[in-house]
Amino acid sequence: MKTLVATVVLIILVMAIAAEHVYAIPSFSRKYKTSCSTCHYAAPMLNAFGKAFKNNGYRYPGGTDPEMTKEEPVSIGSEGYKRVWPDAIWPADIPGTIPIGIWAIGRIEYAAIANVKWSLEIPHELEFLYGGTIGENFSFFGELEVENEANETEIAFPFALQYDFSPGFHIRVGMAHADPTPTHLRLTRNHYNMASFRSRNGWRFRDDHNGLEVWGAANGAGDRGGFTYRLGIVNGQGLTDINPQKDLYGKATYKIGGLGEIGGTEGAESQASEFYLDNSVTLGAFFYKGTASRANALDEDFTVLGGDVDFWYNRFVVNGALMLMNSTIDGTADRSSMVYYAQGNYVFYPWLIGLVRYEWEDRDTDADLVKPVNALIPGVTVMARANVKLVFEFKKFLDEANKKRDTFTLQFNFGI
Repeated sequence: MKTLVATVVLIILVMAIAAEHVYAIPSFSRKYKTSCSTCHYAAPMLNAFGKAFKNNGYRYPGGTDPEMTKEEPVSIGSEGYKRVWPDAIWPADIPGTIPIGIWAIGRIEYAAIANVKWSLEIPHELEFLYGGTIGENFSFFGELEVENEANETEIAFPFALQYDFSPGFHIRVGMAHADPTPTHLRLTRNHYNMASFRSRNGWRFRDDHNGLEVWGAANGAGDRGGFTYRLGIVNGQGLTDINPQKDLYGKATYKIGGLGEIGGTEGAESQASEFYLDNSVTLGAFFYKGTASRANALDEDFTVLGGDVDFWYNRFVVNGALMLMNSTIDGTADRSSMVYYAQGNYVFYPWLIGLVRYEWEDRDTDADLVKPVNALIPGVTVMARANVKLVFEFKKFLDEANKKRDTFTLQFNFGI
């Protein structure tokens, strides 16, 4: 046991020094001496400033990062090395303290169809999160995740190293952002149905995607709104692919109004009491083209096309997305699928947010015998503290085949 504990600690330290799931990272709060709500609508969901911070390579926008940094970094090379390069290693710096935070998730859940109606899943997940910058042009982000899944312990260790040439051009290796509905945009315990929807050979968006990604962002006119883009090539199924093909994906968005995608003028960070405001509308489009394999089955070639909209007005946020998938397997009929959701949430108080989401999926739009699945998810999020969140959520299935799968969840999260 001592050997196992020492090994886990060593892995964490090595990854933190070397360095997607983008969660609230307490190490950033320590680095800048600021609240989690500076960047988060309700952790892990980012607000406008949090997205700009991320788009700047985990740095304060507008070149203000050195002034905003309260935790002095450790220099690993003299500035004079720049003048004699390439006869010296280019200087950089690393975080002044080990940039590790902890994010814990527990659940109390009632499932109508289960043999054990009530489950006390405490803990459900424990994550050692790390993120930071290395000098002027590198950043890193990752986690060591221990999760309970169907009474089995799963361990994952996604991370990414990123070269930040400018806000408009980043190169990322490691965990890529192939999912158009990533965790850092989700407020609920339940994943978006698009992220969980599986192809015939088991591929889905929310599984790990490892590879190479080029991405960037820029402001629009007057430093308001702007655009983002990302293009990537990844293993489609896990850390190492189970077929020789690589998958391709891309996404582009355009934001009208609101805070600029890379920040803007000095002092544009979210105000202390109104961090949830960003009157704007963002339109997006995405694609994914890949090959999915499984044991004792022919490969599946599939293409995903879709779009999304994100509308913020005062205390309201309304968003939705549509995904179309076409799947081809030799010797079988092609399959077309359609999945979409629409969601609205409202800030009653900065610490109290109400939400309702409608989900719909049709696994085979050409087969009358395959009935669509639809569900309604109302919920309430309570930020007991900036780093302590409670989620009360009910998933009500509306279709006849799944009406007994209703689930009520109380989930609590905290980060330190």
